[in-house]
Amino acid sequence: MRKSNRRALRKMAIVDMFSGIDIPTRIIFRSNRNCNDKIGMGIQNKPEPDDRITLPTSFSFFSVSWLARGSGSYENCATGQHYPLAAGSIFLRQPGVEHAVYVDAESSWLEYWIHLGNFAWPFFRNYLSLRDDNLTGYFEPSPEWFDRFDMLLNQLETVSENALLECAMELCSFAIDCVRQTRGGGEVEDMIHRGCEFLGANFAENRDLHAFCRRNGWGYERFRKLFMDRMGISPNRYRIQRQMAAARLLLAQTYRPIESISRELGYCTVFDFSAKFKNYTGLPPSEFRKKAQEPFRDFFHTPLNLIK
Repeated sequence: MRKSNRRALRKMAIVDMFSGIDIPTRIIFRSNRNCNDKIGMGIQNKPEPDDRITLPTSFSFFSVSWLARGSGSYENCATGQHYPLAAGSIFLRQPGVEHAVYVDAESSWLEYWIHLGNFAWPFFRNYLSLRDDNLTGYFEPSPEWFDRFDMLLNQLETVSENALLECAMELCSFAIDCVRQTRGGGEVEDMIHRGCEFLGANFAENRDLHAFCRRNGWGYERFRKLFMDRMGISPNRYRIQRQMAAARLLLAQTYRPIESISRELGYCTVFDFSAKFKNYTGLPPSEFRKKAQEPFRDFFHTPLNLIK
């Protein structure tokens, strides 16, 4: 089957996935302590004319949007280019770049977006080689992608102020995965991305990587080799990294008992969790939690070299 035909079939699958489903708008923003930047996530319907920006506009923030349903176009005023948008399209809002997103009337527009404020763009631009003419793309998310989006949206709404740094880093990691999916790479890139989503969620479950590979028609040894070549670590080590990242985020929420966190992350006892966490971070969970409460710690002013 030709690549263009496969793309058309995938778009039809996304359209069918959201056809006739009423998904309410939900938007969450959180500001840092100094109130000079914010992060956010949203699931947004745009049914009314007032919801649509019809004139080219530039913003001070960076965001990543994925279109679940609807159609329209993206105008990049910096290059004069227009790009069609349909189910599965992704588009970026680059700080300072004038652009417009046109929403087709009656197209039942439904958009998932991640707002990363003004602190994240330089890292995305430099490390993902983004250009002014490279701000749109397409990808088909897996079920794990939606699980991860919902989990992060709930975390963003409920985390304490002290946990916003870890939450911001998780949003950045998620947005990076989304953008990378639009940069091609074919079967291998899709394999690695879906593997990362599978390994990075539902830590309380015993995730069977062999069964996951069989369901997707992959050989386990081939997947493991490609994963290590691309990510630089084994699948098991990657899952531990993601598990520890979730642990740091949860520990910054002072109202969560450490025993409860250990159960959520899949540990039989709090002692097993404490030993693993200390081995990974150099600090026991209780000591890490104390340090997380230090004043003036936020996602805008903490140097990146202090973030594991």
